[in-house]
Amino acid sequence: MTHTRPDRSIRSEWPRIAALAGLTVVGVYLCYLLVAPFLPGVTWAVALALVGLPLHRRIARVVKNPNWAAGLSTAIVVLVIAIPVALVAAQLAAETTRAADTVREQTSDGKWREVVARVPYLGEWIAQLEAAEIEARVRELIGQLAARTLGFVQGALGGLVQALVAVFVLFFCFHDRHHLLAGVRSLIPLAPDGSDRIIGRAEDAIHATVYGTLLTSVLQAATGGLMFWALGLPAPVLWGVVMFVLSVLPFVGAFLVWLPAAVYLVTVDRWGAAIALVTWGVLMGGPVCNYLYACVAGDRMRMHPVPTLLAFIGGLAVFGVSGMVLGPCVLVVTVALIDVWRHRASDGIPVAARSEGVPKTASPAPT
Repeated sequence: MTHTRPDRSIRSEWPRIAALAGLTVVGVYLCYLLVAPFLPGVTWAVALALVGLPLHRRIARVVKNPNWAAGLSTAIVVLVIAIPVALVAAQLAAETTRAADTVREQTSDGKWREVVARVPYLGEWIAQLEAAEIEARVRELIGQLAARTLGFVQGALGGLVQALVAVFVLFFCFHDRHHLLAGVRSLIPLAPDGSDRIIGRAEDAIHATVYGTLLTSVLQAATGGLMFWALGLPAPVLWGVVMFVLSVLPFVGAFLVWLPAAVYLVTVDRWGAAIALVTWGVLMGGPVCNYLYACVAGDRMRMHPVPTLLAFIGGLAVFGVSGMVLGPCVLVVTVALIDVWRHRASDGIPVAARSEGVPKTASPAPT
């Protein structure tokens, strides 16, 4: 009879435990719904905080006030990103205005037909259109763009909100990084060494993603500038910088620069130069940069290049912009958790060592 009372008390506790677990799951899900709209801003704030942490440590040695140190570090990171983007945006706006003026001049004197006729496939058909028909098509296009103006404005406002959230979170990642790390460690149901191992793998994934993306963007920008210089295209250095910024941004890419340049080369009957530029753009934007990213990021993440690249691309497909960071992080954290289960299942002995009969005392400590 003495053994039945604890069993009965345990049985009576199960409904409360189940209710508590259910409420916890609901609460976590609701918290996710609250944070999900701001996931890109939060993700990139954490990534930038990890990349900019060495800079912040140097600033904190000089500026003793933690608020001023975090604010100065945040301002430097924001300026490093905002200044090149603003310069590129201004240059693109200037080039667009210049191109519109050129089109207006050629339309007034009738030279546009001669230029457009050189465009492959569609050029001759467009050149045969009458001015009234072209004007009607342009008005129709402008009407469609005006109808989508609300969507563009909403997207711009959404991007501004994400940027503000990122700056806000970035400041507190610098200011309260020790408390945040302690909170993350407390949520991981593992021993301190296991928690540190998982957090370290996640940091490696973030560093690998950021540095791999920057390296491939620099390579694409440098070779793109050299291609523009070799082909005699104007402002190779400027357009190399533009290609760098566009290569860093997901779902954009340097093709927004080299593809119009290739069309221009076709219109001036430089087919060889156009083919060379397109060949470079396709190879560099596809297999070359993807292979380089997979090798560089995979080496830092201590993983094979194939799952590394799949995690990067799959993260973009599932999480959008924030998937550049979340995809590799999910992969390395999952692999680290599987390693924990493997070590626990083998009582601390790696599976390969146990299969070879290595005694427990001779097994290396898990890393």
